Amino acid sequence: MNQTYFFLTAALFIAGSSSAQNISSPYSVLGIGDIETTDHGRYAASGSASVSRREVGYYNFSNPASLTVIPYKNINLDMSFRGRSSKYKMPGTDTVIGPASDFIVKKVSLAYKITPKSAFAIGLKPYSTVDYQYVSSSELNDPNLDYLRYTQGTGGIYQTYFSYAHTLGKQLSAGITTSWLFGSLQNTTSFYSNSYALEIDKKETKFYNSAGVTAGLQYYSSEKKKWQHTVGATVSLFSKLKGYSQIEYIEADTVLSNTKAEDISFAMPVSGSLGYSLANRNGLSFHVQGTYQQWPVQKIAYKNISIQDAVGFNAGMEYSNKIKVNEYTVEKYYLALGFRYDQSYLATGNNRLIDYAITFGGGKNITPAMGINLSMEAGKKGNSSLNQVRENYFQFSIGVTLKDIWYSSKKFGVYR
Repeated sequence: MNQTYFFLTAALFIAGSSSAQNISSPYSVLGIGDIETTDHGRYAASGSASVSRREVGYYNFSNPASLTVIPYKNINLDMSFRGRSSKYKMPGTDTVIGPASDFIVKKVSLAYKITPKSAFAIGLKPYSTVDYQYVSSSELNDPNLDYLRYTQGTGGIYQTYFSYAHTLGKQLSAGITTSWLFGSLQNTTSFYSNSYALEIDKKETKFYNSAGVTAGLQYYSSEKKKWQHTVGATVSLFSKLKGYSQIEYIEADTVLSNTKAEDISFAMPVSGSLGYSLANRNGLSFHVQGTYQQWPVQKIAYKNISIQDAVGFNAGMEYSNKIKVNEYTVEKYYLALGFRYDQSYLATGNNRLIDYAITFGGGKNITPAMGINLSMEAGKKGNSSLNQVRENYFQFSIGVTLKDIWYSSKKFGVYR
């Protein structure tokens, strides 16, 4: 399919569906869709610079080693939701399409400190998302007779995981996350023609699964010092996504025919992250992080589209207001801002697809057992001058953390 033709026809259906609940993301038709790069929890407000973060009362998925910061016998339940509104500008035109918006669940996790030195977590989150829609028209034998072709993509890859961490000394923790990726990508093409009484759907479904592992380390200086330093690092790798693809032809809810299942695969990257945090006892902290993904060479079924290695950079700062309650330090609220820069694993021609955003937000512990956080992002993805669809977006994430002490054994430490 011609690249320019695809993006121009994609715009038509985005305009028609701008009031729908789901955003149409043109680039998610490629590869395995849009890969998640935002934290969608506490750390989203500070640019998602999270690999070196370890705040008491918050579970940090990006580095399993951070689990050891949870107080002994404390249990955390985290839930995050994301809303997004986008407008699109097509290459070579001044036309702006949208807005399109959605609101979805982005993360559910449960973490527990089982011993004074060990903790674990389980959870579920999206790994990638597919959501695109476009329309085109074609002629049959008679130029006065044509048919419409609507194409819609849905689905995505989900990640369920188990994490375990252990303290190796007073200032070093290590952790590991084992993951299972699973999901399906659906591409439905509907052919309509009133003249020919044509109404047929071609539904192609790709089922995938894969296993992965992430190893993490965190080194942190003594809390007694005026300034605390934390260094975090992770390495992640996954096996190939493997599965099968099947096509069905449907008319009026009746399956006319289907193809034999065909084995498919998609190679996954090896990725690494390195982060640094500097914090003082007055609650001010600064955070930076770099990420690199090494992708295997593989073919994409679209002209002038390729998969390339990708880099990311995150930076942010935060102010945390804390008070003393008896011998414990309790956080009342925090405020944060940051910046996020991500290269996609997809390139159009020789041009990288870039996503960058400014971030800000905060959070507050409403009760000893409940905290909330809110982060906002204003960003841009793609560059219309490089023959790419440009997306200007605003998104917000709302997170809720429920905290409790197992068996109500308060002598093991509390946090609010």
